[in-house]
Amino acid sequence: MSDLCLIFAGGPEEDLPCLPLPQEDAWILCADSGLRLAQRMGVTPDLVLGDFDSLGALPDAPYYQAPVEKDDTDTVLAVRFGLEKGCRRFVIYGALGGRFDHSYANIQTLLLLHQHGATGILVGASDMLMLQTAGTMVEYPKREGFTFSVFSLTTQCEGVSIRGVRYPLENATLTMYHPLGVSNEITDKCARLRVEQGILLIAQSKL
Repeated sequence: MSDLCLIFAGGPEEDLPCLPLPQEDAWILCADSGLRLAQRMGVTPDLVLGDFDSLGALPDAPYYQAPVEKDDTDTVLAVRFGLEKGCRRFVIYGALGGRFDHSYANIQTLLLLHQHGATGILVGASDMLMLQTAGTMVEYPKREGFTFSVFSLTTQCEGVSIRGVRYPLENATLTMYHPLGVSNEITDKCARLRVEQGILLIAQSKL
């Protein structure tokens, strides 16, 4: 089995996620009412997890029912299951666009994945969010009609260089107190982003 895990969360957006399904084998998990999104996308889950307060009924699929009063969100339950199965790459659909507290909890879930040596992407109808960690250089392909924003998720990020964009940076310091990296634009085939220290939050958003 692949180390890829696809999780469908219960974001309320009517439009389909802006990132298509990857064409490779993956664990397919639904977090509670994320089952509805999976069904809309023609996906059959391996397991549905949650307390099912949002779905309103037990699913007609393999499921694990958790208590309503718990420390983990339903999405985190799915993440922990994926980690236990050896997954190290996660794409979480339906993770954005609803209540802000849920969206921010999902950003923290990206940090949880990083803590466990895994990577993740949050996908909504108009946005994709991911982390980039210290000592890495990553290329982000140009997506027509999308902005490219870079934020410091830690107190500060040092040695930040961005090339292939309208507003490049070279060995800059970004802090969590100033959104200097918001609403940039990829002008080459891809943006090349390096960070030496700290954790960046990358957002690609539809205009």
